[in-house]
Amino acid sequence: MTNYSTEIIECLASWTQELQTCQGDPDRIEQCGKELKKRLDSIFPPSTKLEFDNDKISYIFSTLFFLSNRLNKALIGLAETDKAINNLVSEERTTINEASNNQDRQEFRKILNKILSDYY
Repeated sequence: MTNYSTEIIECLASWTQELQTCQGDPDRIEQCGKELKKRLDSIFPPSTKLEFDNDKISYIFSTLFFLSNRLNKALIGLAETDKAINNLVSEERTTINEASNNQDRQEFRKILNKILSDYY
């Protein structure tokens, strides 16, 4: 008997518990994502061992891998965005306003564009 659905749910639950301890650290979130991929690899058998319609089952498995990868990258990007915003606001000690330094804004835009290109 296969228990892919329950094993995946347990794997994702474990992953979210680990994410809660990351405290927004992008490196730790990335490490949690790598561990998630390892666990997913251990749950799914090699496609040659399946005796059913391999293409359809492989599609389901690859969709789960793709979605987990995208979610992890989005979380890393969000953590990087938090860090960039916090650095900018803490330097100015308030929110950004018209009187603030244009150079800080330009730098923040560069950082944000890099985050978007890297993770989204």
